[in-house]
Amino acid sequence: MAASFTSVAMGLVVLGTLFGVLERLVPAVGGQPSIRRGTWVDVGWWFVTPLVSKAVSRVTIVLVLVAAAVAAGVPIRAETLQAFLAPRPALAALPWAAQLALFLLVADLLAYASHRWLHASPRLWPIHAVHHSSTQVDWLSSVRVHPLNDVVTRLAQAVPIVMIGFDPAIVAAYVPVFLFYGVLVHANVDWTFGPLRWVLASPVFHRWHHAAEAEGLNRNFAGLFPFIDLAFGTFHMPRDRRPERFGIPDGDVPETMRGQLAYPFRRGVGPGLR
Repeated sequence: MAASFTSVAMGLVVLGTLFGVLERLVPAVGGQPSIRRGTWVDVGWWFVTPLVSKAVSRVTIVLVLVAAAVAAGVPIRAETLQAFLAPRPALAALPWAAQLALFLLVADLLAYASHRWLHASPRLWPIHAVHHSSTQVDWLSSVRVHPLNDVVTRLAQAVPIVMIGFDPAIVAAYVPVFLFYGVLVHANVDWTFGPLRWVLASPVFHRWHHAAEAEGLNRNFAGLFPFIDLAFGTFHMPRDRRPERFGIPDGDVPETMRGQLAYPFRRGVGPGLR
């Protein structure tokens, strides 16, 4: 179901209350004010990301899938498109729990690859740099995402998942879960998930990804399963310390939303790779 202004505003109030309490009780970095530098810009992004960026992403995904159907010689009719995008029998025959586990693993492998690509590509890094520009990472900074960043990451995940043949109902059912989890891992809370630190991404795990400290650069790309980073040699979550500085070393992303929207198109923007 598409988001509305009212539902987004209610989400802001509910999550603001929940994470406001948690970030005071168990902060990863103490003394961070409730209204920090960049708060109002991120409130703006809170509305732009679900109401504009995700709508553009959905339309782009549909167009790409239709183009794939045309390339495969499928007639552009509702019934033929539905058949083309229907779950594959081999996947549909699996128990629901197995489908879900396989879906989550494939989705996070795709997320890992696209995320790492955003950091490595000189052309793509400027659109992802907007997300990394916050110098105080908390739950609200999670939605500071350039619309082009949203399009790239959604395409990189949704199109392969649908083409592989996963049931779209499973995908749709877990979109809200992914969105909430994305907010959670940005929260300013000192959670590592203890013995599950290599299994599930925690706030401490992802906050290292946003660190401006050298040891955190180009680390912890997975959104859900840290063992993917472990397998590819990009895992970093020391037990004895936490990141304290965030943002982009020597970054020049503007502090206004207008400037952040225009940043990837600025002449002279270099790769600034992390």
